[in-house]
Amino acid sequence: MTGKIPVGETIARAYGFAFGNILNNLGVIWIPVAILYGLVFLFYPSYMGLMAALISRDFEAVRQALPYLILGYVLLFVLLIAQVAALTKEALGLRAGSAWLQFPFGAAMWRLLIGYIALMLVCILLYIAMILIAVVGGIVGGLVASLASGASSKLIVGAVTVIFALGVFCALIYCVVRLSFLLAPAAVEGPKALRRGWALTRGNFWRIFVLILSVLLPLIVIECLYLYFVVGPDLLVPPHMSGMTQQGLEQWNAQRSAGMLALMQRMHDYWYIVYPIGLLFSLIMYGLFAGLSAFAYRALVPPDHPVPEAP
Repeated sequence: MTGKIPVGETIARAYGFAFGNILNNLGVIWIPVAILYGLVFLFYPSYMGLMAALISRDFEAVRQALPYLILGYVLLFVLLIAQVAALTKEALGLRAGSAWLQFPFGAAMWRLLIGYIALMLVCILLYIAMILIAVVGGIVGGLVASLASGASSKLIVGAVTVIFALGVFCALIYCVVRLSFLLAPAAVEGPKALRRGWALTRGNFWRIFVLILSVLLPLIVIECLYLYFVVGPDLLVPPHMSGMTQQGLEQWNAQRSAGMLALMQRMHDYWYIVYPIGLLFSLIMYGLFAGLSAFAYRALVPPDHPVPEAP
């Protein structure tokens, strides 16, 4: 049996870590952040050119730039993993020495990187299995519905099929949440992170669900405010959508594309404002998620305590 995650205490400690430890958190991630922001600033014009090519449907230019785009996303992934590992290590109390003199590309980062790659492969397999199960269930439901007599019988079969599909989707979410929530602290402390995370989260799914909501809901509100006041509603939803003609919709798409490119250019021009705000938001967001998983993990696995294996 594993223990139970204390929900209220974990949320309070995570918010305290994200806001109260912000200078040390910046110290442990400043190296990957500096590399990331330097690369973004250097290659942003090329990225805008790629976005313009996508909008204009210049697929030859997109094809030529695709290898560089993939390489950029790989570098971005590694740098983000370095930040998550460093913040998780900080939250677990494993840092030694000054926060500003930490090397973020050590063994913990590479274990976490391998763990996330393994998680993505597992998610792909689970998704394929979900599709196969849903297809088989749909075929069986269709056969039963064709054999059923009466409208009420077909309605019942249809309802059962929908419930079955929803159940398969919920099972996928359940597995992904249990595999991913404690992946970072388990990887920072040792190998077999997926197995350890799965074993530790047994009986804690709904507690984890509440923990994630405690962070996601405020972030969703902030994101909606950003989209409304900065991006603008006219770039998100066509005005007078119900009475819009096909020609009007195409004109709106062209205006939206031009508006998004102009917004991207303004963000690049005012980088000295955008980058600090983005850094502050990232510090808080990553700090919250790292704090949640780390403090939940510590509640289940105190220092020098053996970790239960998955059955």
